[in-house]
Amino acid sequence: MRNRSRLGTRLAGGLTAGLATLLLAGCGGSDDAPAAAASAPAASSAASSAASSSAAPSSESRTGAQVAADAADALEAAGAVHVTGTFGTGAEAQGVDLQLQGEDVSGTIDLGGQQVELLTLAGVTYFKAPAGFWETSGAPAESAAQLAGKWVLVPEEEAAGLDELTLGGLADELRSPSDGAIEDAVTTEQLDGQDVLVLSQVGGSKLYVASGDPAYPLKTVTGDAEPETLTLDGFGESMTLTAPTDAIDLAQAGA
Repeated sequence: MRNRSRLGTRLAGGLTAGLATLLLAGCGGSDDAPAAAASAPAASSAASSAASSSAAPSSESRTGAQVAADAADALEAAGAVHVTGTFGTGAEAQGVDLQLQGEDVSGTIDLGGQQVELLTLAGVTYFKAPAGFWETSGAPAESAAQLAGKWVLVPEEEAAGLDELTLGGLADELRSPSDGAIEDAVTTEQLDGQDVLVLSQVGGSKLYVASGDPAYPLKTVTGDAEPETLTLDGFGESMTLTAPTDAIDLAQAGA
């Protein structure tokens, strides 16, 4: 695999450039966010969690931006969260099922039926993907076969594209959405049988926040016809993450 370093850098760069957008756009409400249908059952059930269709005025004295800031603070204080997301349908479907804790990330990204495992630990990022994913990304069949099902160490300069794909990055996006300001008005709805505060974003996106304390962010919904969703749970529940010992280092695997 003489071209592994050069090829792997290109492929890893393309993937890292999109992953943070895939997750954070769900919170920021970008209309250009990729579509997805998460492969994990948890993601499917989370996406189907229904909020009541009728919103009621809230007695909440805080503005929407203040509630969002408090939700971001609660998320950071929790230190860990499980995030599932669904974006789009059919062949363009994509999804995420990720554990975010501190600066570390672990989980899967479903890109049109190709499941990519992701691990960022102590500032080092690894991918694991099937041969079909690498071939679709432009790898020759021989190279794809050698990378298939193996942990691959992502070059540091390419992994920089995932800097915002952390718990802190998600909190920052809640405070200051990258696409559309949060409206002042706060309403209430029911989510899974519980009263929640609902924040609306210019463009129609919504953020559902627990009405009690802690004011955890529970769900985001972008779009109406084919909603893109992110569901957050498992606040404060950390996992033990271990770096792979046999990862392929693309930076040292050949010219």
